[in-house]
Amino acid sequence: MKAEIITIGTEILIGSILNTNGRFLSQKLSDLGVHVNYQISLRDDFNELVEQINESINRSDLVFLCGGLGPTEDDLTKDALAHVLNKEIVIDPNEYDHLIAFFNKIDRKMSENNIRQARVIKDSKILHNDWGIAPGEVVEYQNKKVFLFPGPPKEFEPMVTKYLAGNIGEKNDILIKSLNVVGVGEAATEDRIRKLHIEDSEISINTFAHFSETEIKIIAEGDDKSSLKIKMDNIISILYKEFGNNIYAEDNVTSPEALVNLLIEKDLKISFAESITGGLLTSKITAIPNASKILKASYITYSNKAKIKDLNVSNDTLIEYGAVSSNTAVEMAKGLYKKGDCDIAISLTGEAGPTPSEQEIGKTFICFNYGNKLEVKECDFKGDRREIQERASKYVISHLLLKLN
Repeated sequence: MKAEIITIGTEILIGSILNTNGRFLSQKLSDLGVHVNYQISLRDDFNELVEQINESINRSDLVFLCGGLGPTEDDLTKDALAHVLNKEIVIDPNEYDHLIAFFNKIDRKMSENNIRQARVIKDSKILHNDWGIAPGEVVEYQNKKVFLFPGPPKEFEPMVTKYLAGNIGEKNDILIKSLNVVGVGEAATEDRIRKLHIEDSEISINTFAHFSETEIKIIAEGDDKSSLKIKMDNIISILYKEFGNNIYAEDNVTSPEALVNLLIEKDLKISFAESITGGLLTSKITAIPNASKILKASYITYSNKAKIKDLNVSNDTLIEYGAVSSNTAVEMAKGLYKKGDCDIAISLTGEAGPTPSEQEIGKTFICFNYGNKLEVKECDFKGDRREIQERASKYVISHLLLKLN
């Protein structure tokens, strides 16, 4: 089943907002075994919308129109689709009542143009919006399906989650599994998989890089679900034999979540001393439920003064070797561990840029202190400031998963 996603809004094309809807919907469709062949962003232009909708319907089974369902005159998605399908647009009484109730609830006068959001294409299936005003819709046309979803992510994401699977239909049985790998790299992961020769006409395997992690996505697609499951289980077994402890989790479990769960399982406590990452690493851990069971302390020692005061780093070390050095990283990790109440103390210090002060941009020193057994890593991360900080944080999480798994 082939799909394409059309995100609508001039604000996307001029960079005023980030198009997160396309990514979210692509992930959901991929998980359902639907192949997304195109993602397109368009301005709020009636003629361009009509032209693109015609082209998309001709070449795809499922077409998703995201955005352009608001109350203003430049919200033209519904009008363009109705024009293509030669369908009438009508006011839905239930959606009109919902609209009135919404404005009464927030004690605000409804503008006349808000009534546009109660309009629907005649004979469409209405997807009621519990998170906003404008409903979604599904329209069937020439054995194809066209979906309309509102653009704001706070409405779009829950509506996709609620309505997508039950409305796309099925042409065959599909099984999907993801294995998440660290410490190998996408190119090496892909090369090792191809050498196993485990794909066939019903099984496809692809890899996707996520900084220091790689997702292996296995899709089994055919007419016999029980036969597909046997194949899928066999392939998963082969991949576990090939990659072993490099597989840290399955499906939608993130690496921070996997690390928190692993530390809880092993009853280990952890603390961080962050300079280059400025608290980013800690925020990744605290975003996970039950992080309080494993995270004991976190220090952002961005300045030399903070390194000396909070972690007892020697001023002589800072003068002789610099703040961005293995020596400073070691003293940071030692000072952190001496504060007590943790099994693992980790320090990071480096150059995030864009202007170097002591080392080349991306140079980072990370010290892992396992009960005064020290392990120092010297890394050279590429990218801009944000990417370097992200890569440093992900590196720590990946390294711990490999070390402790």
